[in-house]
Amino acid sequence: MKPRAILLIIAALLFTTQALAEMKSVRVKTANFREGPSDSEDVLFTADRHYPVKILERKRGWAKIKDFEGETAWVAERLLAQQKAIVVTVERVVVRDKPDVKGKSVFQANWSDAFAVKQERNGWVLIEGPGGKEGWVSRDSTWGIE
Repeated sequence: MKPRAILLIIAALLFTTQALAEMKSVRVKTANFREGPSDSEDVLFTADRHYPVKILERKRGWAKIKDFEGETAWVAERLLAQQKAIVVTVERVVVRDKPDVKGKSVFQANWSDAFAVKQERNGWVLIEGPGGKEGWVSRDSTWGIE
């Protein structure tokens, strides 16, 4: 194979990898999201465990992310996990005992609350809430699952 063809293949693979945005979530208690890819950059915001983010770019151990509000920032990749997670995008949502609007309320979640995803089913997401309580929330009231 000619060197030029090899370079074109490598460039195509790199472009494809960057074009496919990957979802991750915060794996530590609280993570700092910064203006640039360095610990010396200003902190723009913080987020707690399970907060989902979309990775847009990577640079030297840092990930440029986008969150549910469309904000972009940099975070150290070591603070992120593959754990599927959601964030509530409505003021308040009822978390139910089954994936159905007729399910009984288990607890309520508020705007910007983040949760680990345990399962998905027919437009519903099983999450783990405070004290280990599990319940189902409509996917329409969340962000984080592509």
